[in-house]
Amino acid sequence: MNLYADHRRTFIPFRLKREAVPSARCSITGEPPTGVTPVRLDGNTRYLATLGLEDGVDVSLFSTFDYQSQQSPFNFFSGTYKLHDQSSPLVQFVVHQQTRGRDTSSALKNELPALGLVFGTPSTDPECPTVEALGNPAIYTDHKVGGQPSFSQLEGDVGTALDLLRSGYVHLLQLNMPSAVNDALVKGMWPFGESVFHVFAKKTGGVFEFRYIWA
Repeated sequence: MNLYADHRRTFIPFRLKREAVPSARCSITGEPPTGVTPVRLDGNTRYLATLGLEDGVDVSLFSTFDYQSQQSPFNFFSGTYKLHDQSSPLVQFVVHQQTRGRDTSSALKNELPALGLVFGTPSTDPECPTVEALGNPAIYTDHKVGGQPSFSQLEGDVGTALDLLRSGYVHLLQLNMPSAVNDALVKGMWPFGESVFHVFAKKTGGVFEFRYIWA
């Protein structure tokens, strides 16, 4: 499935399933695609996800989070509620050709098991003309592609998400903590804790640009 599209208020929900990995083009955690690495490497750098963009083109995400040192440039908590661009070292985006192979021996392997995205039936979020409207309880809050971004609290830079959508970005991903009821059972530290992770993408002249926020 290609995730890069002008979804507008239409969203496609998905679940996270371990058994779906062999046939899933889009997945999170586990092993990175073979031959795909980010430019900047740190001891905390780990593979995060691979998402299908267009026919034959994917993007893989790599996170570098430090959950302890407040002085670290990779401190997770100081990055919360902030809209990041690709100059930020916290999440790196590597656009590459679609590939199925996984590097099981990679040092960037995520300690969490690989989870495939299983998509459901499209639906529609309400219109959000203002930042305050992002608090509308009718907005779908779980994992999805497209639609309106959901935030538990309207703090920091979350309101700029509307500006991104109005300027041609698409809501590529909304990723929540796995549900004990609907998702695969995951043991280990979820990289975003209870925060919801959002990715926005825009293609200009054949080049993809990405912005992201967790809140």
